[in-house]
Amino acid sequence: MAVLGGYGGRDFVESLADRCGGGLTVDVVVSNLAESDLRCHGVPRADVRTLVVPDVRSISRGDLIARYDAVVYAFESFRERVLPISGAELPGSVWAGDIANDAAQLMVWEQAVVVGSGERACAAVRGLARAAERGAARDILVLGGASRNHRTVVDDVPTRLDGVSITVRSHDQLLGIRGRDRVEEVLAGALDGATRRRPAQLVVNATGELPAVLAGLRVNSSGLIANEAGCVSATWHEFVLGPLQHPGVSGGADAVTPRMLARTVAERLGDCRGPWSAVDPFEWLEFRHGAGKIAAPTRRHSALAS
Repeated sequence: MAVLGGYGGRDFVESLADRCGGGLTVDVVVSNLAESDLRCHGVPRADVRTLVVPDVRSISRGDLIARYDAVVYAFESFRERVLPISGAELPGSVWAGDIANDAAQLMVWEQAVVVGSGERACAAVRGLARAAERGAARDILVLGGASRNHRTVVDDVPTRLDGVSITVRSHDQLLGIRGRDRVEEVLAGALDGATRRRPAQLVVNATGELPAVLAGLRVNSSGLIANEAGCVSATWHEFVLGPLQHPGVSGGADAVTPRMLARTVAERLGDCRGPWSAVDPFEWLEFRHGAGKIAAPTRRHSALAS
């Protein structure tokens, strides 16, 4: 199995080894050795291998679930950067993850602005359109911020969805957000330097894309992977080790202690489907990401031939 990130790793692996009774191989994948509390400690009845990669979140989720019997996400929350403009902190300026979770609970809006040019922006537009009150006039402006002559994913968004009018300005940028106690209008700029003001009650930050390791996973408004008691919904062999959070962000009901999660993982490992590849996943990750291995003193590993 693989543990991505080092939060609670030692307690989790020790508890899991106790329940599995031996024969357990755990690959701990971190971006920095300091993240792992297993780097200087062996675990009886478990073969623990530590791999250091430049960016854990650049690893493909599909590659992990194809090569391991279980994958545990044990890093802090992923939260998209705040828009670097004035007014980004006003109520009504939200993160795209808030749309994915429950767009119906957002503030009342008639004009919304979605900032972004990729799949996340498209998903935000669809979420807003689905949740919009029927029979009322609603329109969404998409500001892509793309460079000249660059075609973006949002260019293919239809001009109308579920009765909501959609205007795509893939090359225009959001320059500012105005309002007293909440979002009231936005300032947009075109490539030719022209600017325009537009009424808006909602601004959605849909810039960037989720890291590869989170592809297809639902992330809540705190930047945490959505889960039920540590189990990722709709999958059988993916888990979240918590509480996983940045300072000031509560893990809430989703938080699970290492020992509690170990019991669940041990139960599900008894129903393993078997590996999909004969290649040792540790060696494959080492080869694929040019990673540095920190192996246990009693065990040596060969590099995967190219």
